[in-house]
Amino acid sequence: MFKPLHQYFRDEVRPRWYPVVVSWESLIAICVGAAFAHWGASLFSSYPRVSDITTGLIAYSAIALGFCVAGLTISLTFPEPKFTLLLVTPPKGKSRNHYSDLIFIFSWTAVAHWVALMVLFCAVLFTDGTTAILPAEHSALRIWAVGLLATICTYCLCQFLIAVITLSQVGNLYVAFLVKKLRHED
Repeated sequence: MFKPLHQYFRDEVRPRWYPVVVSWESLIAICVGAAFAHWGASLFSSYPRVSDITTGLIAYSAIALGFCVAGLTISLTFPEPKFTLLLVTPPKGKSRNHYSDLIFIFSWTAVAHWVALMVLFCAVLFTDGTTAILPAEHSALRIWAVGLLATICTYCLCQFLIAVITLSQVGNLYVAFLVKKLRHED
């Protein structure tokens, strides 16, 4: 597991680290996490319970992870070789191609949701599910944990939206490619 993970981060994430880290989805996620950490105690001292939140987020993350793997699979099996070649051709002045970026979007979103699942499973295992997210008697560690969880889950939600929009864009590009192909065949 560690060798492929190291290779993925070295070959795929590291060249794209800046747009991954310095992005609107990262900023939004950090702001939401900070808001949860700052105002969470006054907003969530009695409800919702940890089990309510984790159960829903685990279900969402698992579905989103499956969607990303399915999107990745679709991306790897385009039926039209010329369309794949179109995506593989790098735009002028760019070193990477759209096909590589498409695969990265789905794989990175899947990895982010896997991380969210692991963090959520830890929350289930190491907290009392019957308590509120930030009960009246909470520690600074709990505030940080809730803020981190809110940041991770918000980031995943933003990434999932990007994956859905990207799949739609590729679908529209593919339709335009097929229409153009049909016109040339006539």
